[in-house]
Amino acid sequence: MQLNKLTKTIASALGVLIGAVIIGFVNFQIISTWMNGGNGPANVGSIEVSYVSMARFLGDFGFRSWAPFWYLGFPYHLFYTPFLPYLIFLLNKIISMPLWEGYRFLTGLSYILAPISLFFLGWTLSKRFIGGLLSGILYSVAPTIFYFFDKGVLGDRISAQFFDPRRFTILVRWGEGPHTLSLVFLPLAGVFFARYLRKSRFMDLTLASFFLGLTALSNALGMFAALLLTGSIFFARSAVVRTKDLFKVLLSLILVLVLALGLISLWYNFSFIKNFFGEGQGTASILIALFPWGWVAILLGAGIFHIVFKKVIRDFGIASSLLWFLILFCVVLTYYKTGVELLPQALRYNTEADMALSLLIGVLVGVIARKLGQKHIAFEIFITVITFITIILGIVYIQPFIPIASKAGEAVVDLGKGSEYKIAKWLDGHVDQKKGERVFIPGNYGFYLNFFTNVWQVRGGLFQAATHPWQNHIHFQLANGKDPELVLAWLTIVNVKYAVVTTPASMELYKETKNLERFETFPISLEQSGDVIYEVPLKRSSLAKPVNLKLLASPAGGLKSPKRADDKAPILAYADWVENSSLNETTFEVVNNDNYKIKGSVASGEGILVQMTADPGWQAKDQYGNKLQIQKDPLGFFVINTPRPGDISISLKRGRTWDEWLGYILTLITIIGMVLWKTKHHQFKPQN
Repeated sequence: MQLNKLTKTIASALGVLIGAVIIGFVNFQIISTWMNGGNGPANVGSIEVSYVSMARFLGDFGFRSWAPFWYLGFPYHLFYTPFLPYLIFLLNKIISMPLWEGYRFLTGLSYILAPISLFFLGWTLSKRFIGGLLSGILYSVAPTIFYFFDKGVLGDRISAQFFDPRRFTILVRWGEGPHTLSLVFLPLAGVFFARYLRKSRFMDLTLASFFLGLTALSNALGMFAALLLTGSIFFARSAVVRTKDLFKVLLSLILVLVLALGLISLWYNFSFIKNFFGEGQGTASILIALFPWGWVAILLGAGIFHIVFKKVIRDFGIASSLLWFLILFCVVLTYYKTGVELLPQALRYNTEADMALSLLIGVLVGVIARKLGQKHIAFEIFITVITFITIILGIVYIQPFIPIASKAGEAVVDLGKGSEYKIAKWLDGHVDQKKGERVFIPGNYGFYLNFFTNVWQVRGGLFQAATHPWQNHIHFQLANGKDPELVLAWLTIVNVKYAVVTTPASMELYKETKNLERFETFPISLEQSGDVIYEVPLKRSSLAKPVNLKLLASPAGGLKSPKRADDKAPILAYADWVENSSLNETTFEVVNNDNYKIKGSVASGEGILVQMTADPGWQAKDQYGNKLQIQKDPLGFFVINTPRPGDISISLKRGRTWDEWLGYILTLITIIGMVLWKTKHHQFKPQN
């Protein structure tokens, strides 16, 4: 008995080693030059600069509570799912690896590991090594299924002569680094959840929650796909267990989800969830619009699937992978054919759909081999041999792509010679960052500005981070509006010192600014290579300005919130209030990202407008340590009420809010609870 167990253990270990080596080597051939590439992107239009900039923020400023550089200021913990930026930062600190090289190394390693993780999931669901190996190889070498459904995807290949794996293109060309990292953990969450449903072991529960949490901390798209996988595994399991065990299966799902949320609450607090997933309102709107008959159809469909899984398919692995693939395929195909997003950013799930299809094929082959092998071992041997031949053919298929991938991966844009660098450095030398002066900078120039400098801007690198209610509307109006008065008003309202305008002759990729004549009355500070930098005639360029509080308090003749970004009367009135309601001056000094000093004088009835996003974490004290009242103004900034006229010296600080502290506490409680649970040897009885 012990000898048989030892033999199985050795065989499993050899299988793990062989599968990981084969799949890892194939993917290393494809991505090796990317991993060893230089300190820069392969494509200047890639979004990866945002993630590298986040790592730079960590290295230069530490884990602050406020980020003033983007979107008129926002709470720092909202900048993105943190795992990849933190890993880049740690590599830079520990072994001095340049930030962009760290990004390339980590994402290249993730590219290799994701199919290996899928290999483990395929093996787990099919209960056969060959099923897992086929899943991993298919995901490594096969073209995306959506090449055959959408011309745009078909045209977006690294080489027009080869149907390459889509996940290579989205990483190397478009910078889907966090997304790629999440795909390492996504299949592992499925592996251990499936194992937990089968054997109810505490370690499987812990690891399922842990990897589900890591997926969420890496990327929201990966997290949604992982939740769909977890739900598919749960649904398939519920179809094959006895009725009396359904509650245990449901309890297992709830346990995994609750523990995963507890582990990641240090980042996934209330404000992060609300802000980061705000774009998911489109999905919610679709669900509401489907009520009631759409819901009835969904429930009817679920019932049909339940019957098919229970009476026809009758295999947990096939049912799980089939359902996961069908959901993801429908989400992506619906977007390509109709433009409707059943999930946020639906088109980006194509690599998860490819992963699910690879898994489904591998599990099907593995299950067929296993079931036929139960009748006669020769059948399983035959299927295994045919599958190995298919795997070899797949590896042969990808060989012509390897030199193409190597050339694409080794490409490095010399950022020091680009217009992004030149514009950023000019602004860095002319903007007074201690005053909090901002710039309006469009398109790709905005993405790269804070990789090179600490200049504050109206926009930023990741729109989900913004909490200011008008930021996106302001940027759209500045880029696309037609009224020159509104341009000056909005630039004044957000304290912009310089506006960068890209003409058709500019080297910038997107040239999003339209109606350029709106800026012609402004003095030109720089004109080169199709780019024009205008100086905005601000009367007071300090971010903190004395203003008349009577207009703010008056319900009848006072300031009003505009209904739209082109609602001219209230916008011009607000801009006039900012510029002309007081003749007094103040200085605004940046101590660090969380702390600021404001000095100057105010008259009776005046307060201090601070042109940063209003937030419950702001605290203000006068020179005597007395707390000052802060209120939100009609446009989402905040005003500090000064109790008496005269000279002022205000300390402004942004501290962590209650939901941030609650998140840290919940994660700590979850970890302590799991440790105590384990030490007491608490374990559920097997469900089957």
